[in-house]
Amino acid sequence: MGLRESTWIDDDHSALADVLGARRRINAAVASELALMDDYVRGRTACASPWDTGVTEKDLYSSAICELAAAMSSTFAAVHNRLQMWRQLRPLVRNSFINGSLDKERVKTIHDHLLHARPETVVAIEAEVLKAAGEMAPGALGREIDRLLFEADPDWDRNVRDRAARTEKRIRVRRRARGLSSLTVVMTDGEADEQISRIDAEIARLHPEDPRSPDQQRGEAHNALMRGETVACQCAACLTARGDVEAPEAETTQPPSTTARPNDGAATADETSTASSESEPQGPARPTRQPPPATGPPDEPAPPDEPPARSRPGGGTLIERWRGIVERNPLGVHALHPDGHGGMTLPPPGALSYKPSRSLAARVRADHPYCLHPGCDVPSDRCDLDHIVEFDPQNPERGGWTIPTNIGPRCRLHHNLKTRKLWRTELLPEGVMHTVDPLGRHYFTAPTL
Repeated sequence: MGLRESTWIDDDHSALADVLGARRRINAAVASELALMDDYVRGRTACASPWDTGVTEKDLYSSAICELAAAMSSTFAAVHNRLQMWRQLRPLVRNSFINGSLDKERVKTIHDHLLHARPETVVAIEAEVLKAAGEMAPGALGREIDRLLFEADPDWDRNVRDRAARTEKRIRVRRRARGLSSLTVVMTDGEADEQISRIDAEIARLHPEDPRSPDQQRGEAHNALMRGETVACQCAACLTARGDVEAPEAETTQPPSTTARPNDGAATADETSTASSESEPQGPARPTRQPPPATGPPDEPAPPDEPPARSRPGGGTLIERWRGIVERNPLGVHALHPDGHGGMTLPPPGALSYKPSRSLAARVRADHPYCLHPGCDVPSDRCDLDHIVEFDPQNPERGGWTIPTNIGPRCRLHHNLKTRKLWRTELLPEGVMHTVDPLGRHYFTAPTL
């Protein structure tokens, strides 16, 4: 028994050493990636003379970050923040990152909590911070760094907390799958504790039989508080008391009636579409629209409001098809409307005005919820409305017109890069946006559904 236990322990130590060795290699690889990103941006920023081209060094930096973001399927903010973190790391922290002793999450925790601290304070506590980083999870490490800062420089700590409470509060919305969104709120510790206490007080009113998980209950309680309402219990007794459920006999399958039912008792399309929601609360009964009887021949063409399916060039997905088309003829003209006139010969009202009308702006923002630049997630209501084919103020009739097919939302950063001629863009058939970076790499963005 003793020999077997000893062997098992030796094997376990060996396996754990393999895991830790792999982790160190991954950490070192992430640090190497950041160093290479930094080298790339420095090289791209120094590759042109701003006073000869009219492009500033800031433009070149922004373009280089956008090039990395597009190539890595990331965003400008994510790449920019990673690069700035790398450039601001203290030497001891950077060396520990490079040799794999620290992972990116702990490095980011150290960076964020030491940001703007006085240099002499950082030097005084750096050794203790690194020791804590080797023993603590990121959350506990952040709290330990805050404690060390408070002990080393209480006046600075008090001032920076007051300033953060005034200036760093924000709300961010992130669109997720299946029609859901994440709402991230930055607030003070006291405000967060107060909000959670109110949510927990709402949940305490629910019966233990409520079938929802604690996370679901918290989400519903938050929404109820936001609306000035109270969260409703979903246990069977409360549902029945509120009349939110059908009588038991309504849930059983009834035999088809022989009266007042078309098509000899077969379910209509409208009945089929509503069958899946019978368990949800129903409002007053609404008349059911019945389809007209079929009077034409079986091969009757589709009605005018259902356009026939269009054949698409190439094969594969929409992006793959257009990538293949452009790569086979990279110098060709692929734009849907190269002149920016939308296929029209005469400009419609408002087309020769640089600023779109309110109705046109609302339509374009509704059709394109985000910036048109590949991977950019800035909402369109915070974007400029940019002409895909440039508007010509000297000869508006010749330039790109202000029409739905020639304007789209573009955040100020990507709008400026396009205006500086660093990035090029065109609208392809089927609504695909084709973007070319300064290195000639092609990116394609599918239309929003």
